[in-house]
Amino acid sequence: MGQATVYHIAIPHQDEIWRGYLPEIEKFLPEVEIVFMEFTTPLEDRERERIEWYFNELAQGKVLPRFHPQDFLRPILSWTTLEEFIYNTNKEVFLEKIPQLAVEIYERHCAALRCKADLFFERKYEEACRKYREAMELQMEEIELRDEEISKQLDELADRGRGNILLLLGEDHSPLPKRAKLVRWEPRAYRNLAREMTDAVRELSEEELGDFLFRRIGLFWVEGYWEESGEPGIEAIERAIRILDSIPVSQLKELYDFITGGKRADAFFRAILWLKRAGFIKEEEI
Repeated sequence: MGQATVYHIAIPHQDEIWRGYLPEIEKFLPEVEIVFMEFTTPLEDRERERIEWYFNELAQGKVLPRFHPQDFLRPILSWTTLEEFIYNTNKEVFLEKIPQLAVEIYERHCAALRCKADLFFERKYEEACRKYREAMELQMEEIELRDEEISKQLDELADRGRGNILLLLGEDHSPLPKRAKLVRWEPRAYRNLAREMTDAVRELSEEELGDFLFRRIGLFWVEGYWEESGEPGIEAIERAIRILDSIPVSQLKELYDFITGGKRADAFFRAILWLKRAGFIKEEEI
């Protein structure tokens, strides 16, 4: 057998988006013998073997897809959708082996984001920006570490000569296997927010980066309203970025002060209320 090809399905994890492109993704199935899945939970070897065994039983049609009630609580690629996709494909399934260090880095990333939010509501915006930068640098480190490990795992599979691979790995990742040809597939040009932040942190001047971070520290409170309303997260974020980028910095501080002037539980509503009153969104956009 010749060189293996890895088809990287690089799209956002939101279930609504993933389901919409299932017919396109399924076109790759006749081209592959292996499905390699992103799996961000660290597992002991026996637990990994058990879960991989289950997915392989699912792929062979020996068990039916299960309903996962928790899918309704998380706006991400659901287990229900994934199991329906894997079911009866007759492919060999492998799970990502995530390094423990990557898990630890991601936990530090999440802690930094929580601290950023606390500082934001204390109106310590400069400190919040610094903490946000720290969080994003940790995220970049975690992504790059995982990409390196995923590349190695893909090469290990390619060396076994079992055929081409369908890689289910989100858009933020860019693995580069050395012994397999990689083909990246994206349905459209989504904003790669992780890459955008990477470029900003590494390429912008301190002044430019300060402005960039100040525009982003309030992003969650602006996009959160639409995401809570059921809009796919990536689309809500893109819309929020367009709005925030149109607001002069001086008025951004007014927005942030208005958000933090009420109860934290009302922050999404207060963000939308200010944007509406200031004329940055229209009634039909809400």
